[in-house]
Amino acid sequence: MWRCTVCQHVGLEKTPPVKCPVCDSASEKFVDYKPPVGGVKTWQNLRDAFVGESQAHFRDLAFARQAVAEELPQIAKLFRAIAAAEEVHAYNSLRFLGLVRDTQENIDTAFQRENLAETKMYPKFIADANEEDAPEVALSFSQARDVDGVHGKLYQKAAQHLTVDMETTYYVCQVCGYVSDGLLPDQCPICGAPKDKFKTVD
Repeated sequence: MWRCTVCQHVGLEKTPPVKCPVCDSASEKFVDYKPPVGGVKTWQNLRDAFVGESQAHFRDLAFARQAVAEELPQIAKLFRAIAAAEEVHAYNSLRFLGLVRDTQENIDTAFQRENLAETKMYPKFIADANEEDAPEVALSFSQARDVDGVHGKLYQKAAQHLTVDMETTYYVCQVCGYVSDGLLPDQCPICGAPKDKFKTVD
């Protein structure tokens, strides 16, 4: 197995490819990777469990929103409770995968992933949606691309001030996901949503 030191992608093959299939980094960016526990099959199972539990977590949160819209608060509460349990399962799988490192490395990885989403993943998704006459999906992907660029800048800023005692409040647009650092905007600069659509994250 091998790991890309740029985007942290792990390949299960015995030898790394010429370039990373995720971020296109050259072969010198690869290092040998030994799973922290078990072997290749256990690692694959942990990865699949992480993906499945993460999806269940967000699916249940979406179901909770729908239950609230239908004025079924107790059902919404049940969905949120089970979503919280699935979050625990996902975290445990990710921890055993050994992909959570020190905060500096985590910020670097998060930055690389946001950069890949902005420059590689979403442009293709937008083109495909436009080609298949799904303009509302293309708009959603475009907003996500632009927001991921903002996320990357926030990670870069955080990396420069990692040891500085700074406090800030973040405001997250609940329409497109834009994150504002320390200032609640009157209007989202990405999707135009008003300030009452922002959620405060302390």
